[in-house]
Amino acid sequence: MEEPLVSIIIPVYNRATILKGTIDSIIAQTYKSFECIVIDDGSTDETFAELLKFQELDARIKPFKRPKNKLKGGNACRNYGFEMSKGTYIVWFDSDDLMHENYLESQVTALKNSKSNFCVCNSTWKTMTGRIKEGFRSSKIKSNDVINDYIQFIIFWHINAVCYKSEFLKNHSLQFDETLQQSQEYDFHVRVLRIDKNYKIVEQHLVTIIASENSISYSDNNIYKKTVSSLKVKKRFLSYSQENVLKLQTKKFLLTDIHNVFQQQTMKKNTRISIYSAYAYLSAHLTDKKIFKNYFFKHLIPVLTITIAYNLFGIGYKLFKKSNTFNYVK
Repeated sequence: MEEPLVSIIIPVYNRATILKGTIDSIIAQTYKSFECIVIDDGSTDETFAELLKFQELDARIKPFKRPKNKLKGGNACRNYGFEMSKGTYIVWFDSDDLMHENYLESQVTALKNSKSNFCVCNSTWKTMTGRIKEGFRSSKIKSNDVINDYIQFIIFWHINAVCYKSEFLKNHSLQFDETLQQSQEYDFHVRVLRIDKNYKIVEQHLVTIIASENSISYSDNNIYKKTVSSLKVKKRFLSYSQENVLKLQTKKFLLTDIHNVFQQQTMKKNTRISIYSAYAYLSAHLTDKKIFKNYFFKHLIPVLTITIAYNLFGIGYKLFKKSNTFNYVK
């Protein structure tokens, strides 16, 4: 009997010199029933030409160019790749990381023998110094309180570590937010977990995430848009408090994180980001009645004072302490 098809979807941009390792690791899979849909996001180097060479060697490699009517960015490429996919299972992968040879076989076996809609494997992370670490942000992928622990990075998994049933994604219209320039995977995973927390765990380390200076996540390009995206995601999570999903500790974690961005960018005198993050921090208090009642007005004056005084005159550092969230009552 023919094995179920897996659609591997990869967005790429100017990856001509580093794409080979990723594609080679996919072609080397012990599980052979896959299509690898690679969406070129308007590369200015020889990326697409290299992809065509791979297609000549292996017809399972299927290169496409992002349509001009689609937003630029990896999120739109992933969504477009999903539209083009034919697989029973879906894997989103990055163009600079590596699959271990039994990645697909292990993931598919786990889902075929389970009622779960997706499975998560363990991963290793190769840092820019060459150090090998377990996991990405966290080495844990198992929890009894999945959403709160995932948001707080007590557990975590990279986009590469997950295999989904295509039907599940389609039934719930799960797509990447194409307006985001950062934290899009974080956002996607939490939205998935709000629908289904009962994922299957694959204990093996099946993917290696490689940090490099070429990684978009480590680039300082579009820092304002990236910061806005990150803060948008955190405020979105805080809005879930109305569903009684979030613990107070999780709300505190998110508010503290937003405050840290405000403090860091203000001290760097990145005025535009400072002003936006001040707005994001204060407006985040509106997502929870108790937090608004107890803390909004307490933080309002210090935040406004800091925003003006530090950006204009470089003074007001002591006020940061008065505007933080560490005094939240548990």
